[in-house]
Amino acid sequence: MKKRLIAVAVVAAGIAGISYANHLATKEVRAEIDKQLALVSEQTGASFKYNDLSASVISDSVEINEIQVISPEGDNIANISSIKVTGYETDNIAPRTTLAVKGFQFNKDFVTQLPADTNVMLASASYDLHSSLDYDEQSGDSDVVVQLDAKEIVSFNMALGLANSKALMDASLAINKAQQQAGDAPLTYEQELQQQTLIMQAMSKLEPRSVNLSLSNNGKLNDLLASELAKQGMTLEQMQMLLEQQLQQAPVTTEIANALNNFAQGLNSLSISAKLPEGQTMMEVNQQIMLLAGQPDALVKYINLEVKGN
Repeated sequence: MKKRLIAVAVVAAGIAGISYANHLATKEVRAEIDKQLALVSEQTGASFKYNDLSASVISDSVEINEIQVISPEGDNIANISSIKVTGYETDNIAPRTTLAVKGFQFNKDFVTQLPADTNVMLASASYDLHSSLDYDEQSGDSDVVVQLDAKEIVSFNMALGLANSKALMDASLAINKAQQQAGDAPLTYEQELQQQTLIMQAMSKLEPRSVNLSLSNNGKLNDLLASELAKQGMTLEQMQMLLEQQLQQAPVTTEIANALNNFAQGLNSLSISAKLPEGQTMMEVNQQIMLLAGQPDALVKYINLEVKGN
């Protein structure tokens, strides 16, 4: 019996310790986030309010709930149900970092004030965003995933596989460190230029390995496309016929043309994937793609291109 009580006491103490650590972490994170939001407010004029913030030392995550974006005039611009960040570190690139934004939606009154050519369906939609970065420091390989969901309308997914990304990650850390050291003081023009140069140099070393893009109908993609075509005086059927005619003249393979036509007719889903040659930078790949622009079969083979539509 005593052993059981001891075991229970140890577990209880552990839970209490974690709760206290979470409490301290939350206080520290709240102070930092309030500081960052104040800086954004100074730069944009917009202000931010949130109902709740919590940090977990176990899952290494921070979550903010019920966020409001307020205009300089004091009007509500947008609301966000929650933002959750996992694995982020200020002085290191974690093996896995994620960002989840749920329920981002512009205020109805704000939507009515947007330019006349704004697509009301997209402007009024509720959005979920999920992104992740998986990074292997030893190999320098990175996998980036972005998933954007306009509820009941359309969703878009992108996945990138990158090699030789260590220089880019190091540059990102160096820029973050410089910004922290600057504190509230704005960066000088020279500092901003140095950061841009650092990023561009790092980007030039990246080696793309794979690309996957997909678009899915969540229910109202047809309505969205029809509304945009109507602004140009065109119907959905006319667009489908025009696309088919253009693809007959375009330098694409028959398989790709069929996939694009199938998507235009069905408007259900479209996926594009490519596996790129190893050991070549983005610039080298782009140059080769330009050389093969008029050779669709050779281009498909070079980047292992696959397109599916329905």
